[in-house]
Amino acid sequence: MLKYIFYKIKGHFIKIMKIIILKGQDPRHAYFAKEIQSIKNIEAMVITHRRADKKRLKKMLLNSPKTFFNRVSKYILYSLTQWNTKEKTFFGSIIIDNEKTVHNYNDKSTIEIIKNFQPDLIAVFGTPIIANAILEIPKYGAINLHGGISPEYKGGNTIFWALYNNDLKKVGATIHYMVEKVDSGKVLSKIYPDLNEKDDEFTASAKTFKYATEEFINIIKWIQTHGRKVEGEEQNSKGTLYLAKDRTLLKEIKGFRKISKNLKSVNLQKRVERFYA
Repeated sequence: MLKYIFYKIKGHFIKIMKIIILKGQDPRHAYFAKEIQSIKNIEAMVITHRRADKKRLKKMLLNSPKTFFNRVSKYILYSLTQWNTKEKTFFGSIIIDNEKTVHNYNDKSTIEIIKNFQPDLIAVFGTPIIANAILEIPKYGAINLHGGISPEYKGGNTIFWALYNNDLKKVGATIHYMVEKVDSGKVLSKIYPDLNEKDDEFTASAKTFKYATEEFINIIKWIQTHGRKVEGEEQNSKGTLYLAKDRTLLKEIKGFRKISKNLKSVNLQKRVERFYA
């Protein structure tokens, strides 16, 4: 089987770049996938995993009750603040083409789907940890959109934590290569949104993911043009790893007041740090 597909356009053969998109289930993830699919001269397959079923929730409860209850409280508050509705309004209603839904990204059947597609690149946003067996498949590697400035803010809810800590210049996203150690691959770009007193956790997050998607597309186009991996920059410091269990109900409630106070007099402009030519 040929590694690439070629189309003849106006007498020239155009190489089609094949991309697997592994994504979460929220409107921001759908927006990310659709925008990548719109890039010229690519063929993209989208893979999404099913939401947690009763079996997985029970396993989480038994293994880490604190994590379970913190996640439940987070989603209850998200529901009360209509987070998902706001996302649908901000990112729009999106229908994804060529999408497959799987039970687990890392099981044998999913890995087989990815191998058979023969991707040049894997683009990731909003997934659990991806197995090393998947990361080794594509020619140009696997690239992740991480909601947080790495290495200072690793793990989950990192935009929330930067806002909560009044570390406003570290609110943003990181685009990096994926390696076996989570959030530790070479950094390609860091994206910082504009922030002012009218913002909150939702608007800071939504703007960050929109801008980061735009930058992710720039990176894919760079790879298309140059036909090689982006070099990137090593992460040389450890930073802090934030886990789901760290976002307790008390900190969730305190967060509304703290974040509002921290953003009261801020005026930061959007900026992007790139670690490629």
